[in-house]
Amino acid sequence: MNGGGTAMNVVVVGAGAIGTCTAYRLARQGAAVTLVDAQDPGRSLSAHSFAWVNAVDDGSTPYFALSRESLAAHRRLADEVPGRQWYRPTGNLAWAGSPEGAGSLLAAAESYRSKGYPAEVLTGPQARALEPALRLDDRAGPVVLYPEDAHLHPDRFLAEVQAAGRRQGVRLVLGDAAVAVEDRTVRLASGVRLRGDVVVCCAGRGTGPLLASAGHAVPLVEPDDPAVTTRGLLVRTSPVPGDATVRRVLHAPGLSVRPHHGRRLVLHSHDVDHTLPADVPTAAEAVLGRLAAVVPAAAGVTVESAFVGVRPMPVDGHSVVGWLPGSDRLYVVVTHSGVTLAPVLAEIVTREVTGARHELAEAFRPHRFAPADGPLSG
Repeated sequence: MNGGGTAMNVVVVGAGAIGTCTAYRLARQGAAVTLVDAQDPGRSLSAHSFAWVNAVDDGSTPYFALSRESLAAHRRLADEVPGRQWYRPTGNLAWAGSPEGAGSLLAAAESYRSKGYPAEVLTGPQARALEPALRLDDRAGPVVLYPEDAHLHPDRFLAEVQAAGRRQGVRLVLGDAAVAVEDRTVRLASGVRLRGDVVVCCAGRGTGPLLASAGHAVPLVEPDDPAVTTRGLLVRTSPVPGDATVRRVLHAPGLSVRPHHGRRLVLHSHDVDHTLPADVPTAAEAVLGRLAAVVPAAAGVTVESAFVGVRPMPVDGHSVVGWLPGSDRLYVVVTHSGVTLAPVLAEIVTREVTGARHELAEAFRPHRFAPADGPLSG
């Protein structure tokens, strides 16, 4: 990748979904990659993510394009890294609990269709034909099927892509936190220094302090900001009976459900997130208590685990992707929905680190946070 046939040396900080995919993609392109993280990736936010992969129509044309391309990037990655089955392109069913909610649901479906993204309106019986375990009947309102949506088993996803990266030569350094970036060198808590031609920061919530050490500002929403909910509770159930099995992501009123391996389900409720930080076991039981109304045969399952993560949200709500201002050696990626976007962001990083700009990243550059007189340090 470098002139004279020498491989580019890249240090990637953060072994969550984005860092893992980036390390793999760079190594596959011939870079010598070191991937570093303070903890076992199996304990990360990425490993516990709801892991719904979908195009996002939030009013931002660039973000819709980025998220839609990530669906294709997930397919490319799954073709390259088959491993245990971690990528599940089975779609998403969504329905509302009120006439007003149904109107919003149908308007959203029409907006997706207008952008060329499939959305099919089903009756309750049609939806139950796809998911027999659901509590839906002739009186159910419209149900929207997004057939191109997918979900991951994120713990397997991380493990398989990291294993593929190691086969490509990625060196994994775990249990030693990156505490500073000095020129092209990442200093670890142990005092070890990792030098690269390029440093790629995929450190999630640790992005701000790490880049501040290098004189750059990429501000994230604080966990206790009353205006933005950054904490999220993910509840994993014990194995459900066979007649409670679901294949797709479900968005029911007050509860989202994702299939997990071992006949488990992962549950999430946005309104419960607003109560965090709270007594987590009590909150988890509250989320679980909604499941029987959606999947009656799952009544009686228990909470196997409850994980509270803090989403790494840039203060303006938009992803951050690109070279830090004035630098050709320090690159940053930080965003919410990292598992959804990880494969496409890894492709973007790989192209840009090797010298070409990527059009999908142009709306998300970090220079928007730079002071008027440039970076905090030279």
